[in-house]
Amino acid sequence: MTTTTPAFAEAVPLEADALHRLLQAWFRAEGTDDPAAIRARFDDGFTMVTPAGKVLTYEQFSGGLPTMRGSRPTLIMQISDVVVRYLDASTALVTYCERQIQDSGTTDRISTALLIARADRPTPMWRHLQETWITP
Repeated sequence: MTTTTPAFAEAVPLEADALHRLLQAWFRAEGTDDPAAIRARFDDGFTMVTPAGKVLTYEQFSGGLPTMRGSRPTLIMQISDVVVRYLDASTALVTYCERQIQDSGTTDRISTALLIARADRPTPMWRHLQETWITP
């Protein structure tokens, strides 16, 4: 039987909001213009399925960060309903709702994320993310 470290177990449900605070600041061009703090939260094997169904690799996501800085200056990201669906010593499956508010309108999505613990990183690492539109 594997045991979950308290630090990982406590950090996992907080990570969705923590990452989105960084992303919101990035999209709004607030804070540093170095994407290293964002990139450091993602595993090199990261994949993402966008709400439109496009699959992005870590390289594609990471490579696009510079062009996204300041691209959404009015963006507000709200994270809610974070639920840890599975947790063991080094892996967590989390779902959460994300609302994005901008001048152009509001969108909602539900996301499922696979987070992993790595000894060389202080926060849970994002390994996979799938976002799905929530339609009214």
